[in-house]
Amino acid sequence: MTLTLQDKRQFSVIFDRSNGAPVDAKQVLPFAYPEDRDQYLLTLGLLTVHSG
Repeated sequence: MTLTLQDKRQFSVIFDRSNGAPVDAKQVLPFAYPEDRDQYLLTLGLLTVHSG
């Protein structure tokens, strides 16, 4: 897939599954009963792919 940064640079990437799940989400303010509108910090594990 293509990752496009704010400065318009583009990279070909894949999910990095070498250390477990490539997506991690943590609540910004932890609540015992989270709702859909609560905010989360999302971390994506990606690897750049170079075509030769």
